[in-house]
Parts: sequence; structure tokens; C-alpha cells
Amino acid sequence: MKRFGFDDPNVASFISELKQVNLVGSIFMVLLTGPYRKGKKKFILDLAKKIDEEIIHVDLIDIITMNEKETEKNIDAFLNDLSEDEKILFLSNGDRLCGEYAGYTFSKTRYATPQGRYLLRKIRNIEKIIFIDVADEDNVDKTLERHSHAMIRFPRPGSLLKRLTWQLGNLDFHGYNIRSKRPA
Repeated sequence: MKRFGFDDPNVASFISELKQVNLVGSIFMVLLTGPYRKGKKKFILDLAKKIDEEIIHVDLIDIITMNEKETEKNIDAFLNDLSEDEKILFLSNGDRLCGEYAGYTFSKTRYATPQGRYLLRKIRNIEKIIFIDVADEDNVDKTLERHSHAMIRFPRPGSLLKRLTWQLGNLDFHGYNIRSKRPA
């Protein structure tokens, strides 16, 4: 799996590679990790312009629920509604796919959720390019990593001044919650 930051010069060559991806019988999955939401949105809009394709946005909050059977019905309905012309999907709130810690609170091993495994199994052969937005890179489990072809990081800025302006620019007044440093 390729890994690079959104400001890496290799991103431009990666985007040009996306134009020539052979999707026959498989998917091409890219993880967009990190808390920089505006950067991800700009990346997706720029990508749509450069490859001249419409990108279908799907919020996983509407599809992935705590009930496995309900989630399976939602995933099946979502995949049945996709047309052949829709080649690129952007799945936001991909944290819903990420695994849970098992056993003890100090565990460092994450296991994929049944809902995440079901979605990955169903999209395996849909012949589309899929971008999955995951807010915290530490939440990505090994199953999601194995299915991905690339990971593009969107980290928060390093310097104090840039981080302060970044925080002010990323405030969400409708449902903003303070992020915990403890893994979920």
C-alpha cells in the first residue's frame, strides 16, 4: 500500500495513475486519513476536476448501524442503487468501518467489525474507485488496510500558530465535540 501526505508531490502522479486504473473485476480503494476535513474536501473536488468524473458522496452514518441485519440491508440497497456510470465513490465517516478493541482497555489490537467486513466483502467486485474518509488514522484496522491500495494522510498542522488557525477554521458549530486522545 502506498502512503503519502496530501501535500506530497507524489499525489499528482497518483491522481494521473487513477485515470488508467484497470477496474475489471475489482475495486481500487484509497483511505483518506486525518482530521483535516477541509483538505479532504478540496482534494476530492480537485480530483473530480482533474479526472473529469463525477464523485458520488455517501455518508456511512446513514448505512452502517449497530444492528448487523439492518446494516446488511442498507448496504445491499446502497449497492443496488449504484449505476454503472458512477465510477468514483467518496464514503465519509469511514470510522464506522473501523474495528473495536477487544478484551481489555489497554489492548492495541483492533478487529474489524462485522458491518465493516460485510461491506468490504460486498464491494470487492463492483469495479469502482472508492475513497474512504477516516478521521483518525489510529482507528484503521488491518482488514481495511489490506483492502486499500493507498493511504493519503491529512494531518493537523505542526506549528502552534498554524494549528490555532486550523482549529478555528475547522470548528463545527452544529455538533462539535472535543476529540479525546484516548483510542476509541
